[in-house]
Amino acid sequence: MERILVFDIETQKEFAEVGGAHNRHLLGVAVIGCYDSGTDTYLTFEEKEVLAFGKLLRAADLVIGFNSEHFDLPVLQPYLPFDTSKVPSLDLMKELERHLGHRVSLDSCAEATLQQKKSGDGLQAIRWFREGKIDQVKKYCLDDVRITRELYEYGCQHGQVYFMGKDGAKRAVPIAWGSGPGKKTPVRTVLEEALRRGQRVEIEYVSTMAAEGEDHRNRRKIDVLSVHGDVVDAYCHLRKDTRRFAIDRITDIVLLSETTDAALRMGQHALL
Repeated sequence: MERILVFDIETQKEFAEVGGAHNRHLLGVAVIGCYDSGTDTYLTFEEKEVLAFGKLLRAADLVIGFNSEHFDLPVLQPYLPFDTSKVPSLDLMKELERHLGHRVSLDSCAEATLQQKKSGDGLQAIRWFREGKIDQVKKYCLDDVRITRELYEYGCQHGQVYFMGKDGAKRAVPIAWGSGPGKKTPVRTVLEEALRRGQRVEIEYVSTMAAEGEDHRNRRKIDVLSVHGDVVDAYCHLRKDTRRFAIDRITDIVLLSETTDAALRMGQHALL
């Protein structure tokens, strides 16, 4: 069974004290929190115990965090005798940013997806550390680890997670971190094959917004008209109209035995 390590780090200093984000390696470890699927336990480590955590890091088949590749792993680097950028990593924030084109916070995702709120923030954790309240730092850190783990597992089970938009609306993001590499034929390949053969496909599509009473995720049959860049133009049998779909929002696709409408294949969909 794959051994997964979900982790989070609280630091001793803030960016302003080390000259900015490019000096994140100087922030210093206050507390590391993690969930180890190999033992099904939550653990914490203080600065003097970083090498022990490093052993877990190297033993993991997959290391999961939220902004971990840009923040947590670089913070760890000065303490460890191996390149932390080489560990098998899944950064949930990076995956979400890839779909959305902008960053979202763990708190926003936790509220929209899990109906939970973080118990504090990183600056508060630094104050607790300086006040000697290490147990509070550990509790806060493990809360973030638990939320990150639950967000990951929700995405694996449902193929999507949510975040709160700036307008206060709940928005969906399709994810593929639970599918694993090589388990399915790439969506683009199926779309191109459907276009070449003139065959209809059924897709599962995650819309950013959903009308009242509707789910963000819907299955629908489409007749592919063109595949270009990151989108597919198709006649949607659910909406009875031509639509443009973002390929990375298609979470499942099935090539059907049904053929597409002849008028569509001739490029006459505008007349339908």
